[in-house]
Amino acid sequence: MRTLCAVALFTVGAGGLVGAEPKTYESKEGKFSAKFPTTPSVQAKTAGGLTLNMFGSDYEKARGGYLVTYTDLPEAVLKAPQPEQVLASSEKGFVDTFKAKVTKSSATTFGPKKYPARQISGERDEWHIRTTLVLVGNRLYQVCVFGPKDFMTSKEADDFLASFTLTQ
Repeated sequence: MRTLCAVALFTVGAGGLVGAEPKTYESKEGKFSAKFPTTPSVQAKTAGGLTLNMFGSDYEKARGGYLVTYTDLPEAVLKAPQPEQVLASSEKGFVDTFKAKVTKSSATTFGPKKYPARQISGERDEWHIRTTLVLVGNRLYQVCVFGPKDFMTSKEADDFLASFTLTQ
């Protein structure tokens, strides 16, 4: 899980116009939509036997970015633990991989069906990150914004995180 998070955050890289009006991007296979500022780059990486599907767009020419990832977890991972344990393990992977200091973490639910979720804010050096983890069945979504501190508190970051929705 740690490797997946590392791959997700460091492989985003889509050029584009800064300041463009965000457009809704829908992934039919991923069953989600989100408003990216530019058409996101789409990549699939395999790490630890899992496929991580990544959709990312830059913030100010690689100063940070907008990212949605999803991966389907094997049934063996989900048999014993409760959803909250899966999300807590994902948060621990985030901390271990990035040596990040978690500044805020809270369990929550997502959407009208109240899927188990966790909101995390963290920092390491000049990098700041806000992410929402959502567990839907065996699919784990990560919705992230990352970059300088002023970006983390911006309307653009808030709007992107709020734009993520699950589709059919």
